[in-house]
Amino acid sequence: MTTSIRPTAAAIEPTPGLLAYQVPGQTEWRLAHHSGLALAYCRDQQHTETTARLIAGFTDWTRSADDIRGDETVNACLDELRFLISYEASAILPEHHEPPLPTTYSDADIQAAAAYHQGDTTDGLSIICTMAQSSKFAGLDTDTFNEAFGKIMRIVHPEHSAA
Repeated sequence: MTTSIRPTAAAIEPTPGLLAYQVPGQTEWRLAHHSGLALAYCRDQQHTETTARLIAGFTDWTRSADDIRGDETVNACLDELRFLISYEASAILPEHHEPPLPTTYSDADIQAAAAYHQGDTTDGLSIICTMAQSSKFAGLDTDTFNEAFGKIMRIVHPEHSAA
C-alpha cells in the first residue's frame, strides 16, 4: 500500500463530472474535471460554481478525460470553451495561472541562496538579479527583499562594506 503525501481537499460537484475545491493552503478555488485535470482557477467557491454551471453544457463532463480529448466536436470548439472560462466567467485558464509567490522567506532559503553563490566571484548585482528571478524571493515586498539580500551578502561577501 502506498501513501500519498499530496495535499487533498474536500471537493463539491457543482455539475456532474466537474469538481470544485479550495486549493490547500490558499484562498483560490479550482474547477477540475473529475479526473483531476484543472479547467479553471477561481476567486472563491461561488465563482467556481458559477463557472461550472456556465460550461456544464459544453460536453458530458462525466466521460473520461481521454474520451473528451478524443472527441472531434469538443476539439473543434476549444476556443469557445476558453472564451466561456476566461471571458464570460472571468476565471483563469490553467496555462495562464501563476501560483501566488511567497511573501516571507525562511533561514533555509537564505542558507540555500548563500550556498549557491558561496565561493564564486559573484558581486551584489548578480546576487540581487538572481534573487529577483527566484520564486523564494520574487514575491517579497521591498523592505523584506532588501533584508534577505543583506543577509545573503553578509554570508557570501562578509568582507564587503555594504554587507
